[in-house]
Amino acid sequence: MSSTGAIILGIIWILLSPLWFWADNTAVGILWLCAGIAELAVALIRRNKEKKNK
Repeated sequence: MSSTGAIILGIIWILLSPLWFWADNTAVGILWLCAGIAELAVALIRRNKEKKNK
């Protein structure tokens, strides 16, 4: 997966995590939020490495 795709995926997970909180499923909401943050961090690190290699 490209770094841009991973950034988009991370942002989507972060933005959709409040839906789980509203659905009274707090555990899944927290998991989605943490996964989105982790995915976004990994994607940004990967993107910076790709830019340095160019």
